[in-house]
Amino acid sequence: MSKKVIFYCISLIFILTILFVSKNLDTPFLWYDEAGQFFIAKGLNHDSDPLAKTQGITEVVYNNSRYNLDPGGFSIILHFWSSISNSHIWLRLLPFLFFIGTILSYIYLSNKWLKNINMAILMGFIPILIPMVLKMGFEIRAYSMETLGTLLGIIAIEKFKHQLNNKHLLIWASILAVFMTSRYSEIIIVFCVSLYILYLIFTSKKTLMQKFTSSLVYSAPLILSLLYIYLVPLANQNSDLKAISYLKYISKDRYILTYTSNLIYFGIIATLGLLFLFSFKYEILKKYRALLFVTVSVNFMFFVLSYLGKHPWEPYSNRCISMFLLVIICLSMLFGELFLNLLKGFDTWKFGLGVAGLVALLFIRKEALLIRFSNENTYEYLKEIELSKYKKIHVDRTESPVVRYLLEYGSLKEMANGYYPERFTFAKFLRHGFYEGKIKRLEFYATQPKMNDYANHDLMIAPELYSLGRSYKWKLLPETKKFYIKKTAEELAVTDTTKAVETFKF
Repeated sequence: MSKKVIFYCISLIFILTILFVSKNLDTPFLWYDEAGQFFIAKGLNHDSDPLAKTQGITEVVYNNSRYNLDPGGFSIILHFWSSISNSHIWLRLLPFLFFIGTILSYIYLSNKWLKNINMAILMGFIPILIPMVLKMGFEIRAYSMETLGTLLGIIAIEKFKHQLNNKHLLIWASILAVFMTSRYSEIIIVFCVSLYILYLIFTSKKTLMQKFTSSLVYSAPLILSLLYIYLVPLANQNSDLKAISYLKYISKDRYILTYTSNLIYFGIIATLGLLFLFSFKYEILKKYRALLFVTVSVNFMFFVLSYLGKHPWEPYSNRCISMFLLVIICLSMLFGELFLNLLKGFDTWKFGLGVAGLVALLFIRKEALLIRFSNENTYEYLKEIELSKYKKIHVDRTESPVVRYLLEYGSLKEMANGYYPERFTFAKFLRHGFYEGKIKRLEFYATQPKMNDYANHDLMIAPELYSLGRSYKWKLLPETKKFYIKKTAEELAVTDTTKAVETFKF
C-alpha cells in the first residue's frame, strides 16, 4: 500500500465521517440556552412576548449584556446569520462551520509540526472523537467559536516565527480581537498567546523603536476589544467578576482538587511544564515551545483565577473547553512524534494498520457521534399533540423560549397556525444572569405561582413542577417528563383526599 493510496483512504474516511456527523445539523429542537441565544440574536430575550418583532444590533448588544454571560460576539454574528434563515439546520450550521475550522486548524498545525500529511489528517479525527468538542460543534452557542479562536492563536504564533511585519500583526490581532468576544475564557487564551507574540517581537532583530511600534500595532485591536467587553457586556453582567453560584471554583469547592481525574490532569500539566523547560535543550521539542508555553500558562491562569473565585475550573467541562483542547493538542502531537518514530522503515503497512484501527474505532463509536440534546421530549410530544384539544396551555419559564422557537420559527410553525399564541401563556424568570444580584432559592420559589393557580388551564408544560407545587388535580401524560393535564372528574373521585396536595420538600 503506497503513501498516496493511504492518503486517499484517510481522506475518504475523513470526508465520510464529516458527512456522518453532519446528521446532527438536523436536530430540530433548541434547548433552553440555545433558544435563549437565538432570541438574543434577534434583539429579544428569553422572556420576550410571543411573535415579538426582530430588533437591530443595538438591541442585540443590550439583550446579550443582560440575558447572557458571554461578551456577545457570537450573538452579533448569529444576528446576521439568522437574517438569511431561521431553520434549525441553518442555525446549527454556524457553530458547525466553526467546528470544521477547528478541525482544519488541527490538521494544519499537525502537518506543520509532524511534516506528514497522512498523520496530520489522522490527527484531524481527534476533535471529532472528543464528545465535548463534537457536541459544542453543533450547539448554537459560542463554544465552537472559542475553540477555533484558540487554535488560530497558535497558528498566529507559528506565522510570526517566520514573518513578523506590522501588516500581519494588525491582521492577526484583529482576528483574535473578534474571537475574544466569543467567551470570557477566550480572553485568557488570547492574553497568553499575546505574551508569546510580544516575546517574539522583542527578541526579533528590529530596532527598539520598531519593536515598540509593532507592539502598539498588535495591541491596539485587542485593547479596543477589551474596552468594549468591559464597558458594555461585563459592566452589566458581572463587573466585579464575582463567583457564579452554579459553577465550580477552587475558592469554594476545594474538594474538586482531590478528584482522581483532576489529579491525573495536574500530572499531565506538570509533565508539559517540564517539556517546556526541556524545549530549550532538545531540538525535537523546540518547535512545540510556543504551544507548550501557551498550554501551561493558560492552565496556570485558569487555576489562579478559580482560586480567586473569578473563573470556574472544570478541566473536562465545556466551561474550560479551550484549556482542555490545548492539553489534547500537546498530547496528540507528542504521541504523533512517537508514532512516526516507530514507523521508520515500516511506513506504509503500519499506516494501513492505523487506518484500519481508526475505521474500527469510528464504527464502534458511531452512535456516540450522533448528539443528544435536552428538550427532545418537548419537541417529540408537541409534534404529536392535538392543540385543538386544549383551550389554555401554560408553559413554564424554562420551556418558554424552547416552545416559542418551535412554534414561531421552527419545524412546528405550520402546526401552530390558528392556535398560537392565543391559547398559550408563558411564565417569565424574575431575573436573568448575575447583574441583578442574588436571590435565595427558597425566596425565589416562594414567589412563583402554584399549580392550583392554573386551574383554568388544560395543559401545562412544566419540567420544574416542584417550583409550582404538586397538585392532585394534575397528572403526567404517558411517556413524557413535563406535560401535565387535569384529571377527569372520574379520576378526581377516586383520589385519596388525605393526600390531596403534595408540595415539594427542599
